[in-house]
Amino acid sequence: MRLSVLFLLSACSNPLNVLGDDAADSVLLADAGPLAHLGAAMGAEGAAASDLFDADLTFDEAPNPSEWLASEHTAHAQLPDGSGQTLSVLTFNTGLLNRTYLLSRVQVPFTDERAAVMGDEVLGAGHDIVFLQEVWEVEDAERIESAAESLGYTVARPDTNKLQRETGLVMAVRSELMADTPTANVVQYDAQWGSENFPGPNLKRGYVHWSFELAGSGAEVHLYNTHLTPFYDKWQTRNLQVRQLGLDIAGQSDDALVLVGGDFNAGWYYPDDTWTDAEGDDYPGWWRNPTMPALLSHYAGVTDLANLAEAVPEVVRGDAVSVETDSTWLDEPFGDETVCDGSDHFTATDCNSLYWTSYAATEFPARMDLLFVRDGTGQLRARSRALAFVEPMDIGTDAPVELSDHFGQQVTIELIE
Repeated sequence: MRLSVLFLLSACSNPLNVLGDDAADSVLLADAGPLAHLGAAMGAEGAAASDLFDADLTFDEAPNPSEWLASEHTAHAQLPDGSGQTLSVLTFNTGLLNRTYLLSRVQVPFTDERAAVMGDEVLGAGHDIVFLQEVWEVEDAERIESAAESLGYTVARPDTNKLQRETGLVMAVRSELMADTPTANVVQYDAQWGSENFPGPNLKRGYVHWSFELAGSGAEVHLYNTHLTPFYDKWQTRNLQVRQLGLDIAGQSDDALVLVGGDFNAGWYYPDDTWTDAEGDDYPGWWRNPTMPALLSHYAGVTDLANLAEAVPEVVRGDAVSVETDSTWLDEPFGDETVCDGSDHFTATDCNSLYWTSYAATEFPARMDLLFVRDGTGQLRARSRALAFVEPMDIGTDAPVELSDHFGQQVTIELIE
């Protein structure tokens, strides 16, 4: 079943001008649960949410989200238990990027081989709700759509070739979960890194929003799939994007179930403000990046779904990664063959051979492929979390490779009766 998607594009010449238009902008960091640790790390009393968009934003220490994440996990664990419908939710950056522009080319290795099996592998894994990013080419989207429909899914993606090529977003949900005809739209963010569209590889960031009634329970469900602007120094653009996304989510009915998935291109924690690469060059300003998930939590009222299922050791895992890079990091991930043993946390990491080929020793690993939830039904219980598509597979290349340069994030939920 193919679902049409309406394209909405807001006209906002300077997205920074919108700050102050919503009451959430002026909330003090100390009074906002997901933002309080940012205020503490800034060492500035009286700072508000709007201050986290300031180009001169600085921190005195690493923003530490441990207390916030622990409190959210504990509160969820204390909810009354029960049994009901079990669903598997997946977000996965497919890494199907192969674009030539001007005199440059940007490509994730083995694009053709991976694209040929992507739909069957991802949809054949049996997840119920699937958020996919980096399905940039129309032929790849159509191939995934065909595989999805043959396996009993309904697909939402942009209806025009232009929008598919710009956003790269696809969603799939088991058709049997939908009690009515779903409605969807795609929104491109007001804030963009313009060079990414032109003269860059013709990308323009946005999100797909999908709503339907859940079969059996009658619950109103809203799904949001997004892919934010990349690179550590584009933190301000990402913050404006999640503000726009968050305010859209906040506008949905209070009793709805909202699930958000995507590649957010930043995580909750970075151990040091400066990354030093294998050549000894310094890249400061990393502590601005974890403002993004906290701001989404603030504006949308969502929480990290994987953390509800199992408390994520965000700071422990982050601090375990050395910031003292050297030339050995170009010979093996993190310069230590044991670092990747049993990896079950980072979704963007040199432990992934495709990621390492493109980004070896150039940035901190991160849990940037995230799932968020706002449960207005009171029925959702997060049961387990795991990384998905971690193991290399035989897809016709000289040696087995991962399905993408990112690992997926999967969470099993139960909607209790």
